[in-house]
Amino acid sequence: MARYFDQIEARIVQRLHAEAMSDESREELLRSTGIQDPQLIDELSKLGITANELIALRFFPLVMVAWAEDNADVEERHVVQAQAGRLGIREDSTAWIVLDTWLRTPPPGVGVDAWKRYTHSVFSRMSTVACERLIELTRDQMTKVAKASGGHFGIGKVSEKERTMIDRLVATMRDQMKSV
Repeated sequence: MARYFDQIEARIVQRLHAEAMSDESREELLRSTGIQDPQLIDELSKLGITANELIALRFFPLVMVAWAEDNADVEERHVVQAQAGRLGIREDSTAWIVLDTWLRTPPPGVGVDAWKRYTHSVFSRMSTVACERLIELTRDQMTKVAKASGGHFGIGKVSEKERTMIDRLVATMRDQMKSV
């Protein structure tokens, strides 16, 4: 039974990727987001992200922390999904499917570049104070992911790899903020 649902999910992901690569989808992404960076639009399309799934990119740093030790375990996935749910991403949405796919299989390398460009684009429309708040919120969320499976009885400890990943992602966000 699980295999059947995995096959259905794989078909949905394939359909999302095909949809994201269409000219109509790219134009909708430009219209709905105001993103003027054609390279970012290309990267988002390669990731299978349309305007409906763009919100999933907000959680890309959390996904990267979950994969910091080469395995996004169940506890880490639950924390990422809980954070996404708090922002309104529903389990029946295509954004959830994209996020779930990244949590089951490491996202492609183009995802990091797309996330950096996306962050730069978002920060360009925000005040410095709002950018700082978003960076701190993201740091707190990444730390929750890291603590989900480490430490005593699997709770509370952040590994060196996870700490390094968190520090690197926060530094990247600060660089994106400074370059706007």
